[in-house]
Amino acid sequence: MKLMIADDDEQIRSGIEQGIDWSALDIKQVITASNGLEAVQLFTEFLPEIVITDIRMPGMDGLELLRKIKEKKPQTRVIILSGYNDFDYLKKAIQLGAVDYEMKPIRARNLIALIKNVKEEIIRQRVTEQEFYKYLDSYKTTFVEELISGKISDQLIVLQGLQQYYNFHATGLILCISAQMDGDWRKNQDGLKSVADTINHLFATSDVASRGVILWSKEDKFLLLMRTETQSYLYNVQFANEMTKRLRVWNRELNAIYRISFSAGISSPGSVSEFSKIYHEANQALCMRLYEGSNSIKVYDRFMELKSSMIIGLLENIDFILKLSQGDFATIVMLVNSEYDRLKKERNYSRKSVSAYSRKLLQLIMVTVSNIPVDMIYDIQGQIEFIEGNEEILVIDEFRNIAVQVVEEIGKRLSKDLSPAMNRADEFIRKNYTCDLTVGMVAEHVGKTPNYFSHLFKREFGISFKEYVTRLRIDKAKELILNTNELIYEISEKVGFCDYTYFTQVFKKMEGFSPAELRKRSSENVVIGE
Repeated sequence: MKLMIADDDEQIRSGIEQGIDWSALDIKQVITASNGLEAVQLFTEFLPEIVITDIRMPGMDGLELLRKIKEKKPQTRVIILSGYNDFDYLKKAIQLGAVDYEMKPIRARNLIALIKNVKEEIIRQRVTEQEFYKYLDSYKTTFVEELISGKISDQLIVLQGLQQYYNFHATGLILCISAQMDGDWRKNQDGLKSVADTINHLFATSDVASRGVILWSKEDKFLLLMRTETQSYLYNVQFANEMTKRLRVWNRELNAIYRISFSAGISSPGSVSEFSKIYHEANQALCMRLYEGSNSIKVYDRFMELKSSMIIGLLENIDFILKLSQGDFATIVMLVNSEYDRLKKERNYSRKSVSAYSRKLLQLIMVTVSNIPVDMIYDIQGQIEFIEGNEEILVIDEFRNIAVQVVEEIGKRLSKDLSPAMNRADEFIRKNYTCDLTVGMVAEHVGKTPNYFSHLFKREFGISFKEYVTRLRIDKAKELILNTNELIYEISEKVGFCDYTYFTQVFKKMEGFSPAELRKRSSENVVIGE
């Protein structure tokens, strides 16, 4: 490593050169200059990593020398020597990129410590650069994932990576826009690829493409990084509003083609060194989709910091619990709707908090309402699992609808004026309808003769035993066709049909279309949003 000393005072210059054991500091060469002009010439010739310069010299002062050095080799570390009356010059020097200063008279111990710190910083920089080039070679495919996960935090690596991989110069202030497709795309990667290609095209052909870059972090999620080009607060507010309008235009075009949309959050301006902060802000704004619904485009403000704390609400509401125990389902539905209206209005809680609250609410309903049929308990447990598995895509009204639907279904089932024998029969059928169930088996279970049981069943349920069981099987088949990737013949067996051909005939007769047509419609709906 090389070091240059520039000072017009020969005594100070020689004292520094001869009074320090440079070999102990691993400095291989020391160059001296008696003025600024000579220092520029010697710097150009030797390109030292460290320069120590007086701030006042004849011909060219230390400030001008500092400018010249930064033009030729920006990474050079410059230490300023200054008298007590040079504080204004010193401030300018720091603004121009000087790393530190030492006040005259020079104290060797302080200067040595300062040089050690600067030298260690240079070594760290070199290691960072080496690690960066290693990263370029080995981790190109994971750059975006590691960037958003916080595994890459070094500003140099972020800047160089964006430039190397995406030809994006992320200098100055940038906006981070975090966007995600609305709906569940986990079953339709091919359709998602078409949508992603369209979004890429919309961005590439826009007049802001030269100022930004689009990065896909997951199949259904992308980032936009946009240079703001100025530090003006009013300009950046206007730019964020313009990007909001542009994103809405893209959404309209996507809706026209695919009948789908995305939601997005826009951060406040920040530098690459603050990436974790602006990425967090963009995601907080994106999280408002929970309350806004699909096609939500929001600019971050400090009131968007959602709480992850537990929601109490109806879980400890004595009146609500009393209505559950009494089976007052009309009032229960009203209270549930009011509760979700409150959450939607307040906009205080995170998606995980709302999800956990909704699941606990269903559990409370399940254990408090009396005489819920066994099959309905299984259904409620299924809804709890559904919420847990889909909490990242559900919005507040969908959480509400699940809870309200559960209450209404329980109310319908329990409001049936069934005799005790038929209630027992209903529970037994719903628990065993996938088996080879016969009238005789159910009649024996409730202590009736088959003929009398059939008569009672038709009178109380309004349809025959056979029709009732068939309806249950077809309803379950529809659910599996829509929500699983199981083969249709496997589904037919699972719901109690031994003959696949007979299953398809019954299905088409009851629904108006075949199981294969339902599967096809379901797949198409994920793509076009019908």
